[in-house]
Amino acid sequence: MLLFVCLLGHSAQAEVLLLLSSDAPYYGETADSLQTAAGEDSANALTFRVLTLQSPEADTALTQTWQLIVAIGSKATQQVLSEPGNSPVLSIFTPKNAFENIKVREDAGSPRSVSVIYLDQPLERVVNLATRLMPEAKQLGAVFGPISKTWEDGLKSLASQRGIALNSAHLTPEDNPVAVLRPLVRGSDLFIALPDHAPLNRAVAKWILHLSFQQKVPVIGFSKAYTNAGALASIYSSPEDIGRQAGQFIVARLIEGDTTLPQAQYPRYFTISTNFTVAGSLGIHLPPDNELYRSLEQQETTLP
Repeated sequence: MLLFVCLLGHSAQAEVLLLLSSDAPYYGETADSLQTAAGEDSANALTFRVLTLQSPEADTALTQTWQLIVAIGSKATQQVLSEPGNSPVLSIFTPKNAFENIKVREDAGSPRSVSVIYLDQPLERVVNLATRLMPEAKQLGAVFGPISKTWEDGLKSLASQRGIALNSAHLTPEDNPVAVLRPLVRGSDLFIALPDHAPLNRAVAKWILHLSFQQKVPVIGFSKAYTNAGALASIYSSPEDIGRQAGQFIVARLIEGDTTLPQAQYPRYFTISTNFTVAGSLGIHLPPDNELYRSLEQQETTLP
């Protein structure tokens, strides 16, 4: 199925609605980055209207026809897909699991064309970072919650391809996190933290960083906050990263008429943050972040 093609003449302008889930700074930063990236490549052929879900004009705007509606965040995505209309949609800054749940719930039978740039990192990229920082690791630790459990088979396969065993456990909100995590950390050479429900993320972060410090097991996190709190490194896509990719996607679709872009994409751009204090305490040599970035880019296969 073709998603949306709108090849414009030089005098025409594509009208794009950017709908933010809230006025949280990271949504605004994503929208700003998107407009900057699109403006660099479109010669002013795009016009943007930026609204939040809470804007008085949002309901009316969603009844209008746009060349594209960009829903920034899960709440905006859910709202747009619950509305009738034919305007194509690009969802960004939304985790894969959240997007798939919304799509099933809200988009059944909808005539809309829907594309997405996930917030999640592809597992291959995360494992590549882990093995780049600790190539001698033989036991990779990970704990899976209600959301992240869908990644277990993929992570096990990627680890196995590199001669690494996956040492894993499952954690629910009712479990004692220390009882689950302590033996897991003790039996691992390296631990990868995976995003899940927010309360579970907080519990895992608190205890995994504490236990890994005791056992001298490095942790790979998924946010700058993880690195600051004691992870060896983290890998994630910032608002600027996601916005840049979305802006380029919009230009390719609306201005250049490119029909080859996939319906669902992982982030093309990403950020690595490292903690040299933690690395020093573990006796691990950390290359500069930009060197790590280039190394991971070269390792990656083609991502959807």
